[in-house]
Amino acid sequence: MKSDMKKKKNTVAEDVEEMIGSDSSHREENEAPVKAKRSKPEKDEEEKLAFHPVKLSRSDLYRPPTAEELNHLKEAESLFHCSLLKLKMEELLKEVALSEHKKQQIDSFIQTITSLLQSVPHSPEVELSDLSWLSDSVKVPFLLVPKVSKGKFHMAPPASVDLIGSYPLGTCTKPRIMVDLAVTIPANILHPKDVLNQRYPRKRAIYLAGLAQHLMSSSDIGTMCYSCLHGNRLRPVLLLTPPGKKSSSFIVRVHACPPPGFFKPNCFHPQRNNIRTEWYTGIEAFQSEGSEPPTPHYNSSILGDLLPRAHFQFLSAVSSRCSAFADGVALLKVWLRQRELDQGTGCFNGFLASMLLAYLLNTHRISNTMTAYQLLRNSLNFLASTDLTVNGITLAKEPDSTAPSLAEFHSAFQVVFVDPSGHLNMCADMTACTYKQVQHEASLSMQFWDDPTVDGFHGLLMTPKPMIRTSDHVFQLCELVKLQSSCKKLNLLSELMDSSGNYVQTALSYILSLLQRGLGQRIHLLTHSLSLDPEWPVESEAPRHKAQSPLSFGLILRPELAASVLERGPPADNPKAAEFRQLWGSRSELRRFQDGAITEAVLWEGETTCQKRLVPKQIITHLLQLHADIPKSCVRYVGSIVDDVIKTGSEMPSTGEEESLKVVQSYDDLSRKLWRLEDLPLSITSVQGAHPALRYTQVFPPVPLKMDYSFFETEKISRSLVPKEGKPCPAYITPITVICHMEGSGKWPHDCLAIRHIRAAFHIHLGELLKKHHNYTCRPCPTHLDVWKDGLVFRIQVAYHREPQVLRESVNADGLLVVRDNEEALALEMATIHKPLLTSTLHGLQQQHPCFGAVCRLVKRWLGAQLFSQDITDDVADLLVASLFLQPAPFTPPGSPQVGFLRFLYLLSSFDWRNNPLVVNLNNQFTAADYTDIKNDFMASRESLPVMFIATPKDKKLSLWTKRAPSVQILQRMVTVAAESLKVLEHQLTDGSKIQDVRVAMRPPLDAYDVLIHLNPKQVPLLSQAVDPPSVTFSRGIMTGNVAQSGGLLPVIDYNPVAVYLAELREVFEDLALFFCDPYGGTVIAVLWKPKAFIPVPFKTSQMFARSVEVTGEEAQTVPNVEAILEDFRIIGKGLVKSVEARTERWAF
Repeated sequence: MKSDMKKKKNTVAEDVEEMIGSDSSHREENEAPVKAKRSKPEKDEEEKLAFHPVKLSRSDLYRPPTAEELNHLKEAESLFHCSLLKLKMEELLKEVALSEHKKQQIDSFIQTITSLLQSVPHSPEVELSDLSWLSDSVKVPFLLVPKVSKGKFHMAPPASVDLIGSYPLGTCTKPRIMVDLAVTIPANILHPKDVLNQRYPRKRAIYLAGLAQHLMSSSDIGTMCYSCLHGNRLRPVLLLTPPGKKSSSFIVRVHACPPPGFFKPNCFHPQRNNIRTEWYTGIEAFQSEGSEPPTPHYNSSILGDLLPRAHFQFLSAVSSRCSAFADGVALLKVWLRQRELDQGTGCFNGFLASMLLAYLLNTHRISNTMTAYQLLRNSLNFLASTDLTVNGITLAKEPDSTAPSLAEFHSAFQVVFVDPSGHLNMCADMTACTYKQVQHEASLSMQFWDDPTVDGFHGLLMTPKPMIRTSDHVFQLCELVKLQSSCKKLNLLSELMDSSGNYVQTALSYILSLLQRGLGQRIHLLTHSLSLDPEWPVESEAPRHKAQSPLSFGLILRPELAASVLERGPPADNPKAAEFRQLWGSRSELRRFQDGAITEAVLWEGETTCQKRLVPKQIITHLLQLHADIPKSCVRYVGSIVDDVIKTGSEMPSTGEEESLKVVQSYDDLSRKLWRLEDLPLSITSVQGAHPALRYTQVFPPVPLKMDYSFFETEKISRSLVPKEGKPCPAYITPITVICHMEGSGKWPHDCLAIRHIRAAFHIHLGELLKKHHNYTCRPCPTHLDVWKDGLVFRIQVAYHREPQVLRESVNADGLLVVRDNEEALALEMATIHKPLLTSTLHGLQQQHPCFGAVCRLVKRWLGAQLFSQDITDDVADLLVASLFLQPAPFTPPGSPQVGFLRFLYLLSSFDWRNNPLVVNLNNQFTAADYTDIKNDFMASRESLPVMFIATPKDKKLSLWTKRAPSVQILQRMVTVAAESLKVLEHQLTDGSKIQDVRVAMRPPLDAYDVLIHLNPKQVPLLSQAVDPPSVTFSRGIMTGNVAQSGGLLPVIDYNPVAVYLAELREVFEDLALFFCDPYGGTVIAVLWKPKAFIPVPFKTSQMFARSVEVTGEEAQTVPNVEAILEDFRIIGKGLVKSVEARTERWAF
C-alpha cells in the first residue's frame, strides 16, 4: 500500500508539472516571460491547485514509464558504474557552464566593442613599412624581420564584426572564458598577392595595432594586450577585458581576418611556396619559382584566417542536430585541460575537440541521440585507436579538384586532420609527439574507465596531470637562443622560412625525432611542453623567440630497459652499422660479446642503480651536443634531484639498492642454514623476514660493519663490546627481524608463560647450533636470538602459530573458557603473521617495479624530516606507496623515485580520508564486489574506524595498520604540510631560474612547537643521516675494510639514546605533551603542549605529579609546573640534552 501511495503521489506531481509546462508552452515564441509581482488572486489559485490535485484514472496511475524515462534508467544502469558517476558528471557540467549573469555581461561588452570598432577613423594610404601614423604608445604585434616589405596600407573601419568560436556555439567553459570576435579587414586594404613574403600577416598585425590605438581612448575598455593564436606568431590577436571588477572574469579575443573568399584556397597548397628565399635572406639567388622550398606551415596560417566563419557555420549546423554536443565538447575540454594539452603552440584545443566530435557525428561513429558521457567515451576511444600521424582524417565530403590529397598533407605535416573545405590541415602546428601523448592519455583513460575498482570520474576529469608529476624524468632546454646555431648546423633554412624565423619551433621537431631515435626502446613516450601563448602590452614590442620559458621534455620510461648501460648496435658488416655510427659518433665502438658476435656498441657510465637511472641523461646530453650544438650546460635534467636526500657514499653514491640487496642475500643465506639445521626437537615450518630492509624499503639500509675494538672495552663472559666512558655514542646497529615458525605439536603447552619458556629454550638451542655449525656469534634472550653475521645483526624470533589464540583464551568465574581479543594477542599476531606476510608481498612488488623501494625510502625520509614518523609507521608508509603502483590511475606506475614521491605527496594531500577507504589491492586479490563491500562497511562504521583507513586483502574491515595513529589533528597537519611540500618541490624542479635546494621540502617548520629540546650531536648515533648533516663527524667505533663473515665479538645492538630518551619522555609526560623527532639524525625534539592539560583542576594529593598549586580565595587548584617540567627534560636527558628552549608561553593563558 505504501508503495502504491508513493507512486500515486509522484504521478500527481508529474501531472501538475505537465499542466504548468503546457500552459507556458502556449506563449508566443517572441514573447518574453513577464517578471511581475504576483497578485493575491494568483496566490489563491495556486493554493487551490495545491489542495485539490487532479484525480487520475486507474490507467493513468499505473501507466508504463515513457521511452525517455526508460532511456534514463537503462543509461544509469549500463553506462555508469553507478548513478553517482552520472550525477558527478552533471554537476561538473554545471560548474563549467557560464551563468546567465555572466552571459549578459559578455553580451553587453561585445556590443560596446562592436560600436567602438565601427567608428574607427580612416587614414591616408602610406607605404607598408611606414608606421609614422601610429602613436608611440602602440606597437605592431609582429617581429618585422626582414624589415623590407612591399605594399600600401591605410586604416579604415572593419567591413564586419562577427562573434565566432565557442561562445556563440555554446561550448565556452570556465575557468578561462575566452570570447572570439572576428573583425573583417576591408578588401581595399588588401591585395590578392599579399600572400607572398609575409605581406598579409604584416598588414593584419598593423591593422590590429590601428584598432588598439583607436580603442585606447575609450574608458569602456579595461586592459588591452596582444597575444598569438595558439602560439603562432603569424596570427597575433588583441585581448580586451572589461573595466573595473569584471576585468579578470572573461577576455574578448579580437581576430583580424580577410574578407571570405578574398584569397584563392589553391594558393595555400602544402606544396606551394609563398616565402621567397631571396626576400627572406636578402641574398640574390638565381633560382626559379618552382625550385623554391614549399612553405606548408606559413600557408596554413593564412588559410586559417580565411575560414573561421565557415567553420563556425559548420559547427553550428552539427550542434543543432545533436542536443548533447555542447556538453560533450565541455567534458572533452576539461579532460584536455587536466592533461595540459589544450593551450600553447600545437595544442589539441577546444576548436579541435569540437571538430573531432563533428567528424565522429558525420561519419556515424556516434549518433545524435547520445549523451555527453557517451560522446566523451567514444571520442577517447577513437583517439586511442586512431593514429593521425599515419592515417589522417578529413571532414571534406566533396573537396574541389584543387584540394590536396591526404598523402600530400602527410608529406608536409606530422599530424593530419583536414577541415570541411578540404584545404586546411587543422593540426598543422601539432608535433607527432603531442598527438602520441593525446593518444597515450586517451588509451590510459579507456583502461581505467571500465575498471569498477577505480574512481573513474576523479581520475578522468578531476586529477591534474602536470608534466613533472606525469613523466618519470623531465629535462629542460634553457638559453633557447642557442637553438639558432642548431638550425644553422642542421641546415634548416627552408624550415626556418616556413616558420617565419621561429627557430625554437623549427629546431624542436628535429630535436624530438633525434631523441626518439636515441632513446628508442628505453621509453614508452616522449612528450614536450607546449609553449604558452605570449601576452604583452600594446605599448611594447613583440617579444623575441628566445624570451619564452624553457622548453620542457618528459620521458615515460620502460623500467626494464631504461637503465641498461649497453646500447648494442648492428654487426660491423651490416649496412645499418654506418647509420648507427653516424647517430652515436665517437661513443660507438666495435665490441666482441660472449656469444661471439662482433657488433657496434655504446657503453654508458653507471655502476650503482642510481647512476644507471641517469643513463637517459647521458644519451640526451650526448646527442644534443653532437648533432644540435646544444652544450651540456643548457640541458637542465631534473630526473633525480630529490634522490639526493637518501644518497649515501661519496665515492660511489647509492640510493640504497645495493645495500638492501646485500642484506637480502645475507638473509637468504641465513634462511637456508636455518632450514638445514638438525638436532632440533621440532622442525622449522617457515622462515620469514619481518623488517623493511628485507623488502628494500628501509630509508638507510643496514650496512655491514667492521668494529674498531680500540673504541670499546671487552665484556668477556658474554663476548660483547661495551663503549668506553667519554666516547661518542657508538654506531647504531639495526637488528633485522626474522620470524622462525616451529611446527605445531601436542608437546607445546597451553599456558602463555610455559610457551614463552619453550621459545626461550629454542633461542638458546638455535644459538648453540649456529655457533657449532657456522661459527656465528649469537646472543640468546627470552624474546629473541641475535646473530652476528656478515657484519649485520639478525634478530631471530621463534614463533608458535597457536600462541595468539592461547593469549585470547581465559577462564571466567564460572569455569567457562572465554575467547576475547586483547592488545597482547593482537601485537603478537601483528609481529609474527601480518608483518612477515606484508614483507614478502612488498618484496614481490619490488621485483615488479624496480623503483618501489626507492620511492618508499624517499617518502619515509620526508615523513621523518617533517616529524611524522611516530604517526605514520614504516608499514603504513609502504602501503601508501604500494597503492601508487597497484592503482596508479590516471597515471602509469611510477618509473622513477622522484615522480613516485611527488605522487605520494599529492595522494596524501588530496585524498578524501574522511569519506573514503584507501584500498591497497596487494597481489590483485580483491574483486569488484570486495571494493563495494569495503566501501559499504566503511560508511556503516565510519565513526568507530581510524581516521586514516587502509584496507588490504587480509584486513578489510579494521585497518589494523593505522588503528593507533595518526589522530585527526596530526592527519590534518600532514595533509597541509604535504600540500605545501608538493607546491615548493614542483616549483623548485620546474623553475630553472632559481638555485635548486630541494631539501627545503625536508626542513620542518618549527614555529608551531612550544618547546625545542636541542641534543648533543656527539650522542646522536645517526647524525650522518640528517637532512643537513653537520661538517663535523665523530668516530663511532667503525673501521673500513672487509667484514668477517662469522665470529668476532658482538657489538652493542639497537642502542639509540635519542629513541630511548624519547620513549621515556612519552611515557612520563604523555598527559601533558606530544613529542616529535626526526629518527634519521635529528638533533631537535619538538614538544607541543596539550591544551586540555593546562585547564586548572581541583587540588588532589594523588594528582600532584608535575603540577603546582594556585590558591584563589578558598579554592585551591593545580596547574602544570612548566619550569619544573623543563628542568625534568634536562635531568632525564643528562649527557644527551644540550639545551631546552621554551619558544612560547601558551600555558600562561
